[in-house]
Amino acid sequence: MKKILYGIMYSFKEIKNSKIFYSFLIFALILVSGSYFVSQTSFINQGRIMVDFSIFAISIFNIFIGIFIGASAVYDDIEKKSIFLSITRPLKRTEYLIGRFLGLAAAIIFSTIIMMLIFYLVLLIMHKFIVPAGSIAKAAGSGVKPAGVSSAPFTFYLLPQPLIIQGLFIIIESIFISAAALLFSLITSKALASVFAILVFFIGNVSSRMNDLVRPVKKIINGKVVIVHQANHVLAHIVRFIYTVLPNFSIFNISSEAAYKISIPGGTIIYRIIYGLCYTILLFVIVAQIFNRKDIS
Repeated sequence: MKKILYGIMYSFKEIKNSKIFYSFLIFALILVSGSYFVSQTSFINQGRIMVDFSIFAISIFNIFIGIFIGASAVYDDIEKKSIFLSITRPLKRTEYLIGRFLGLAAAIIFSTIIMMLIFYLVLLIMHKFIVPAGSIAKAAGSGVKPAGVSSAPFTFYLLPQPLIIQGLFIIIESIFISAAALLFSLITSKALASVFAILVFFIGNVSSRMNDLVRPVKKIINGKVVIVHQANHVLAHIVRFIYTVLPNFSIFNISSEAAYKISIPGGTIIYRIIYGLCYTILLFVIVAQIFNRKDIS
């Protein structure tokens, strides 16, 4: 356990000090801060525009952090032969991989917290989309929209529940993508691993819509259900296979609920967290099996 903790700390410090990490983080913070000025270009729904813009920036740059750092974390160690300094301590390959992956996950969590904190400060300055701490407790579990912002002095304000949950979902999504990038980096080059991970992210976001498009279109004619349109069988099977195998990332996007401050039911949150964690654990097991059999000499 101490070896894994050391690996996590070492990996986190290495990623945190990397130029790629800071480049993406600084650019994302600029966009989140700049969302205020973007929202000023509209005379209506300025808060919603800023929320949508900021969530997009936080999400996409966390994904890029997960992809590019995940694709290089183990790959660079193998290429530079620095991995031998770790696995000859002695340190098992699985312990090394767990330390590397959890360090990457810690870096993603760290970047998300920083971005969400800046987002919160921007909302606090604008005095939009923040709610008194007491109103969240009252609205929890009721499915009712939290009460409006109070003007009472010395009130402690928080982000609405859907925005906090959206930040959690971004973390889960980014960690899974980093695991995908790590998997591809073990079987191909770093550049191709990044490309494949981006494709997985893209397909995972559109797979549910594609699955809806290939479903037969039915109508009731003369009291009978008749199929009026049906997609090509081969294409339909391919789309359904992709939809079944790859995770449905669209369920982690609740920007619409966040923009309208609609509370997310607890059961839905737990289901989506378990869904994302199960896929991530399964993918990491596959990564571990490949890494244990990989020739790194």
